[in-house]
Amino acid sequence: MKSVPICHKRTLKCSVLIDITSFCNNTLSCGRRCRFFSSVLPESHPFNSSPKISPPVYHGETRSVPMKLLHHIQMKNKDHQHELANTLRPYFQSRTPYLLRHLYCNSDAIYYWKSLEYWRVAVGNHTNVEVEVGKTYNISERITMKFGDYLDYLSLCIEQDSNESTDTAAEEVAYLAQNELFPQVMDDIEIPSLCCEPNASYNIGQGKLYHTMLWMGPRNTVSPLHYDPLDNLLIQVTGWKRVLLFPASKTTELQQWHYGGADGNQYNTSAVDIESPDNEKYPNFTLFAPIPFECVLGPGDALYIPKRWWHHVRSLEFSVSTNIWWR
Repeated sequence: MKSVPICHKRTLKCSVLIDITSFCNNTLSCGRRCRFFSSVLPESHPFNSSPKISPPVYHGETRSVPMKLLHHIQMKNKDHQHELANTLRPYFQSRTPYLLRHLYCNSDAIYYWKSLEYWRVAVGNHTNVEVEVGKTYNISERITMKFGDYLDYLSLCIEQDSNESTDTAAEEVAYLAQNELFPQVMDDIEIPSLCCEPNASYNIGQGKLYHTMLWMGPRNTVSPLHYDPLDNLLIQVTGWKRVLLFPASKTTELQQWHYGGADGNQYNTSAVDIESPDNEKYPNFTLFAPIPFECVLGPGDALYIPKRWWHHVRSLEFSVSTNIWWR
């Protein structure tokens, strides 16, 4: 019987191996995951890692996203929920991005989601998923495939990355993007009450949950510059991502720096490749684009992205994220 490494425990200083059958029968069949790890962060904890590949250098000046370290928050604790809301509220009101670093350091997802074998057991090889094949979603083809086949593809990508010392940007990648989070793993990660409890007094929007999405892919998956009509909490679970954020546009049509909707794109998607802009075709981007915020997200980090803020996202290694859209 095959065993898989699921997590690490400081007291043993070794990987805990859980038999697949036992794990399936005793853990996945119930609504909650058992914890096989210590609350003390071991040396092997993902927070002590760093991206192997540095993000591409943006062509202009950037600024840092305001942030706070929140590694003690327990989502089931009402006092902590109010602390989270009080921390985020000024930035929600000012419509400014905010980084909640290590907010999800205590979630089960941090330990489980980095294992491809865990995904196989939890979701199943024969589950159909929608995958974007191409460089970015605005120039890609969306296809349906079996989840097990996609996990095999990711395994090959991870193996290839481990054998390469430098970054080699692929022309095409397969990105499991914009899929609803599988119900089988919903209990691995807690949704903040401020996003899903309309009758609570958090005063951060209406507390109406819209979608919880899953984003899984190899290094160099990219979401091109775009904006969302709803407030967004982007939660990085496995791996690292670089996010560039630009304020909601208030320029005139003549100075439309983002070229949203141009060249056949959706109205909320830019035609500009902001990492390598074509200044002849899109001169307003260089002339009028505001200075963006730049943020590198690691395991456990959560980034608040206000609605209608333009953002560009690139994975720096194998990455699993989820995001919450709410009103």
